[in-house]
Amino acid sequence: MYESLFTPLKIGSVTIKNRVVLCAMGGTAPFSFMGGFNEKIRDYYIERCKGNVGLIIPGVTGVIGRDGPLYEEQEIFLGPVRKLMKEIHSYGTKYFLQLGAGFGRASFVFPGMPEDIARKMHTAPSDGLPNVWDPSVKHRGLTEKEIADIIDAFGKTAALCKEAGIDGVEIHAVHEGYLLDQFAISNTNHRTDKYGGSLENRLRFATDIIREIKKTCGADYPVSVRYSVTSKMRGFNQAALPGEAYEEFGRSMEESPAAARILQAAGADMLNADNGSYDSWFWAHPPVYMPLSCNLPEVSYIKNFVDIPVICAGRMENPETAAKAVENGLIDGVGVARQFLADPHWLNKARAGKTEDIRPCIACHNGCFPMTRYKGVSFSARGMARCALNPAAMDEAAWELKPALKQKKIAVAGGGIGGMEAARLLTLRGHNVTLFEKSPSLGGVFTAAAAPSFKEKDKQLLEWYSKQIRDLNVDVRLGTEATPALLAGFDEVIVATGSAPRRLRVPGADGPAVMEAADYLLGQPITGKTVVVIGGGLTGCEIAYDLALKGNKAVIVEMQDDILKVDGLCAANSNMLREIIRYYDIDVHLENTLMSISEAPQGASVVIKGAGGELTELKADQVVMSVGYVSQASLKDELIAAGRDESTIHVVGDAGTVGNLNTVIYSAYETAYAI
Repeated sequence: MYESLFTPLKIGSVTIKNRVVLCAMGGTAPFSFMGGFNEKIRDYYIERCKGNVGLIIPGVTGVIGRDGPLYEEQEIFLGPVRKLMKEIHSYGTKYFLQLGAGFGRASFVFPGMPEDIARKMHTAPSDGLPNVWDPSVKHRGLTEKEIADIIDAFGKTAALCKEAGIDGVEIHAVHEGYLLDQFAISNTNHRTDKYGGSLENRLRFATDIIREIKKTCGADYPVSVRYSVTSKMRGFNQAALPGEAYEEFGRSMEESPAAARILQAAGADMLNADNGSYDSWFWAHPPVYMPLSCNLPEVSYIKNFVDIPVICAGRMENPETAAKAVENGLIDGVGVARQFLADPHWLNKARAGKTEDIRPCIACHNGCFPMTRYKGVSFSARGMARCALNPAAMDEAAWELKPALKQKKIAVAGGGIGGMEAARLLTLRGHNVTLFEKSPSLGGVFTAAAAPSFKEKDKQLLEWYSKQIRDLNVDVRLGTEATPALLAGFDEVIVATGSAPRRLRVPGADGPAVMEAADYLLGQPITGKTVVVIGGGLTGCEIAYDLALKGNKAVIVEMQDDILKVDGLCAANSNMLREIIRYYDIDVHLENTLMSISEAPQGASVVIKGAGGELTELKADQVVMSVGYVSQASLKDELIAAGRDESTIHVVGDAGTVGNLNTVIYSAYETAYAI
């Protein structure tokens, strides 16, 4: 199936076996952030090679790092990297190393950063540009000498790549608001020398790099350019939503064709394209709220103006859409990244017509891109290139599935994500599993989370789990609550009973106009038009968005000094929700505490108290409570009271500690692999 995806594609002098490119993601480069070779990267690459990817492009590696030029790392290039290339090539896969000039105003800001490092990192095209993460930090303009050093480093690094057997390089260039992109945009480039002014001058940094690589490596050594067709910026740290009318602050659709032609004329062999910048991050890293194939219209348009291959990235993992786009000549190939984390073999499954067996990427960014930003935290990050749904991503050796040493009879109490994942893994390891779920269907609280119209991938994930459970012939007992007596004959018990909504002890909180978030999401009808949502966390903001889509007037009340203060929530996701709240004119009351809810002639009267003690009355037709969840693990205590050995009881997911999908699934893996 989808045969157009499996035809060869020529990029310069190199032919890749199909039209699917594994695009760059932070944390997937062969060079460690701390220096040296990234030892875990080999298993990650090889698993994707087995998944039939045509071209691998890893996360960006700077040609000049904090410890010096990358080309000085000859021992790594000609040792472990060369060895890795031979192994990758044995699968028929090609590999381009992505090289970057720097972050510019998108540089990360860390408290206590040494002044010499800050001076090196906090560079930009022009003096005074505001930092993306902390606008109070202003950047200095690069000198022409520094620009020349970077261009020279690109050439020398590319020559070393060629010597190491790397098939080509990709310049992380006119893309996503990084340094070279800032040079290319008039509103971020105020220079008066040969690198500023006209479009040709603003692109000179990038084109000089391309020419330098061709000079050092030969005209036939492939150079791909990562390219944002449009910036989707309304201003600094201001993004445009899909379909929104706005004046482009960055690169416009009117200017983009000329820029693409200039890059081709300089020697670029491919444009690896999408949209967006760090100011509009959700275009370059589309979260669940972005439509599938969100960048295809702009990328397919730009293909009309160049003669080199054009790749489109941005939620392009739907094989039918991707295949039709290639077949109809809209693009030459598809760039897919996160779907390869969730399921490294999705491409083989698609070709075999087994799309229902593809574990879908749900665009949550919880594992692959947990870079957080909210008031009080300008930048916070943990490990990247992991996957909330697939702990084995970037840790393939540690999570290799092995048969259990002793087959056991195991009960799983709770059919939510944690329970289904535990049951799936335990069955794959050879155990005899019975899954108990007290409700009539599997899914747990995730069924409610997946209910909004923009959560189509969440719904697919539930379908995927149900199919895996069916195909494995797991004994599922729906409408059956697990009790100590029912579980007495099992060797081990997994308690995956999840969580329940937190209840506020506020007058009127149980009144007729009040409903829980899960009840709203599962379809309990709303009375009237105005809905006050108590809680401005992720669920509360998503409910407000869902209400706006349905034509309701949503009002958010949040106790903290900002909405979406969720550690690990990707800034791309939270930024888009903030823009949605702006666009739909959703009222937000920060630092306000719910005092009471009382019946009114129509709906309810909601009284809130601000940080200064002032009281405000909000009129509402309906109130939705979204104030978090508390664990439900009473079954463990009941089992212990009934005499079960505590060592045979294992608590999984939210039943232990309320978290997110990432923590739930990792908990299920750890438990299932330990038994």
